[in-house]
Amino acid sequence: MFQEDLNQNIHLLGFRRVGSTLDHWIHADLGIEIFANYVGMDARLPTKNHSGTIEIWEDIWVARYSQVMQFLTGLTKPLKSVFARDTCILPISAEAARNFLDANHLMGFSKGALYVGCVVPPHRQFRGIRSEFSWEGNPLVAVAVFGKPIVMKEAGMEGKLSGELIKLATLPSIRLVGGITKFLDAYRAIHPVQNVMTYIDLDWNSGKGFLSLGFKVVEQTPPLLFKLVEGKRVSASVDAEVWTKGNLKLRYYYAN
Repeated sequence: MFQEDLNQNIHLLGFRRVGSTLDHWIHADLGIEIFANYVGMDARLPTKNHSGTIEIWEDIWVARYSQVMQFLTGLTKPLKSVFARDTCILPISAEAARNFLDANHLMGFSKGALYVGCVVPPHRQFRGIRSEFSWEGNPLVAVAVFGKPIVMKEAGMEGKLSGELIKLATLPSIRLVGGITKFLDAYRAIHPVQNVMTYIDLDWNSGKGFLSLGFKVVEQTPPLLFKLVEGKRVSASVDAEVWTKGNLKLRYYYAN
């Protein structure tokens, strides 16, 4: 049973059920709440969009169990800090990006126009930063996927060149301090864009970290209706069991 399997695993991380509920947990010390969405559940509206609320769908749990547990462990356990200044950003192959993202991103690999990796160069490896992934013999600690730049047609921004950050993942055992900014700077060094947009899945993330770096909210997409059939999510306009929380569209504007 999905809820019991989830309960047994997240119990080890300090989550406890709220009252007699079967689909709601809270980490009392951190204030993080988890809601489970599963086959046959009663219909309910999306939960609040704050940084301490996570929605776990049965199909994602089954397909991406290891990545979900890595994500939750990273929220509840201390991580080793790695400073972006001790790394460098390099273009990598799609195959290397796929291997890294399939292992370390909640939703796995996505295609893009540019794949870049954050590696520890030889002169910084004395700091003991390790990874089972590598690029050209150096430890690979994070990967980002960017889209092809486009010329904007949006009112007030006509003619400006815009990029897209499609995916970003870091080794689950580390906190890459300054990593996002370094990726954004590296992307602009390759493509002279004026801004970069990205999407945040509110089921997993409030976007607070991106906003603290200077990203601005462009819009919030409305929640979507889904039902679960044979353990898999399918979109629905009627007889839906639960809503997603939607996505945030964010945009980062370079200073100059």
